[in-house]
Amino acid sequence: MSTPPTTIHTLWLWPSGFFPRRIMYYLRAKRLPSSILSLHNINIIPVAYTPAGLASKEGHEARPVGTTLPCLRIEKPGQEPFLVYESMAIMEYFENLFGCEAYPDLRGSTPEQRSRTSDILSLLQEAIVWHGVAYMHGDPATLLWSGMKTPQSSSAFTDAKMRHHKLLSKLEDWVGYGITTEGWRSLSGDTEVTLADIVLMAAVEFSEHWYAREWKDWIAEHGILRIWCEKAKEQPWFVKSKELDEMDTSEIMEGVFVG
Repeated sequence: MSTPPTTIHTLWLWPSGFFPRRIMYYLRAKRLPSSILSLHNINIIPVAYTPAGLASKEGHEARPVGTTLPCLRIEKPGQEPFLVYESMAIMEYFENLFGCEAYPDLRGSTPEQRSRTSDILSLLQEAIVWHGVAYMHGDPATLLWSGMKTPQSSSAFTDAKMRHHKLLSKLEDWVGYGITTEGWRSLSGDTEVTLADIVLMAAVEFSEHWYAREWKDWIAEHGILRIWCEKAKEQPWFVKSKELDEMDTSEIMEGVFVG
């Protein structure tokens, strides 16, 4: 599936953010050179964390009102701009846009692998929510930004933490012990990286990089996933936090592209 050359895409990214980090991994994993993005009129606007909050860097267009990060705007001649608000939807759009043999299918290369990818993405979304609930009820510092209207609850913290743990245990049951003994492979069972791998690593790495000491380990007590993550860090699609930090302070993000 292709797109008319007159279509203009504008993508706002804060490279080291939780959900934008997925897009950074995605662009590397998809093996998209910057020249291809230019051909499809995909303009990436770097966003930085400032004292006033997250804002486009000087000289760049501000992101649309009411959006979070990442955000994708699609403009076609004669039509109202179309906004894509969520990271998963943005990656799905790019999968359809670049759905040809020249680039790997990050949903999986077989129907079975694509189904497993969907399974894992659904599970991880639930795990992310419960981890967030545990974090907001377990760390007083979150009251500065969480917007919670009720007091923190120790029982809510304990319950949410348990649910997060059970979901990751289920994921370990799905992927099996083989990922700890063989060379790296996707959680979806493929030899190529999939969206499932990207979403898990983004959660793990963001927590390690941004959260307070007692919250850094997103996969605590899950040895199978830990071994898998260490192997994943050696894969060409992985973007180190140091690289993302450098992109946060740079006016360009060329480092994520393959060439």
